[in-house]
Amino acid sequence: MLKKLLKNDFFKNVFTLFTGTAIAQVLPVAITPILTRIYGPKEFGVFAVYTAIVSILSVLSTGRYELAIIIPEKDSEAINVAGLAAVINVCISIFIFLIFLIGGENLANLFGVNELGIWLYFIPVSLIILGFYAIIYYWFNRRKLYKVMSVNKVIQQAGIGTANISFGFATNGIGLILGTIIGQAFALWLIIKRLLNKEKMILKEISKKEMLLQAKRFANFPKYFTFAHTLNVSSRNLANILFSSFFNALTVGYFTLTQRVLSLPVSLIGTAITDVFRQNAAEEIQINGNCKKLYIKSFKLLFLLAIIPFTLLYIFSPWLFSFVFGAEWAVAGEYARLMMPMLFFQFITSPLSTLSIILEKNKYEIIWQAALFISTTSSLVIGYKIFNSIKASIILFTIAYSIMYIVDGFMTYRFAVNGKPNPEKLEV
Repeated sequence: MLKKLLKNDFFKNVFTLFTGTAIAQVLPVAITPILTRIYGPKEFGVFAVYTAIVSILSVLSTGRYELAIIIPEKDSEAINVAGLAAVINVCISIFIFLIFLIGGENLANLFGVNELGIWLYFIPVSLIILGFYAIIYYWFNRRKLYKVMSVNKVIQQAGIGTANISFGFATNGIGLILGTIIGQAFALWLIIKRLLNKEKMILKEISKKEMLLQAKRFANFPKYFTFAHTLNVSSRNLANILFSSFFNALTVGYFTLTQRVLSLPVSLIGTAITDVFRQNAAEEIQINGNCKKLYIKSFKLLFLLAIIPFTLLYIFSPWLFSFVFGAEWAVAGEYARLMMPMLFFQFITSPLSTLSIILEKNKYEIIWQAALFISTTSSLVIGYKIFNSIKASIILFTIAYSIMYIVDGFMTYRFAVNGKPNPEKLEV
């Protein structure tokens, strides 16, 4: 059965990316017990603040043009989209550096991140590294270089882990931040080397005139996706902030562990399927005008992969959390059970939601992200203000997210059936 599946290009590519993604995501978890014996809470706190700022700003640093690399029919057009994203990334990173240089101390005090100190000025460096990595990653995705993508993910995490441990005797988070920057830079250097060795001819196609044409063609990407994805990042992080404000740190601890543990399997499989589905969908749309068959096949695969594990987790999560993490973490298992429907719908719809990007349904994407932000935020506020209960808040939060994932599933299926958009008039 496995041999038969691996003969199918789609399943073979999913398996290739899944393997690399799995190893890459397990590595940081595996070395965490070592890192917690080297670094104290303050170091992890400084690193967390740094990572949060970089994550938010990275949404803006490329104008989201890298998401469009997969779309053009011609490689000569796609490489100019990549070049455009790279230029924007460098310009925005330099601009942010100048802002920090002029008023970095005032900004740090304003947002309460003055513990970052000199590391505030390294944020633009991380933005350039992450921006270029994302651009090349999407280019490799377009070229179906799944093995290169998979191996590089593992190398990146191994490099970060090695550097984190090597710099472990430093203080104030220097090892965690510097180690992460070095690990990411090493992985970027490897894929740049691969790009220059194998894609020299296509790189010569990059021109100022063509980049301006692609900037105009895909102008809706920075217009809609930067805001939409900023909302998405905010939605993911707001729950912890509000729970901390409404309840207490203990509650946030339980909720955070639940998210961290349960997001791992969702991310492991979902990311691999997303990358392969994105490329195959773009190809089918170019050939057939729609990707209905691929969508249905992918949905069935996701559903079959999810139904048994999520059912078992729903039943056994309180016992499982208590057994793995200790009796004091049984409450986190209860939270996990409450969140299971949301995670189930996330697993089977999120990989397919990339279709809205491929078909340039930019208006839909921003409307959906705004609705998600409003509904999830409202659910947490209602749970606290009306019920004054963490469980009520989680239940409402789960319902809000589940409804939004179901809506997204119906809409992306409609996109798959209708197929290629009219570039003159994008409709939701």
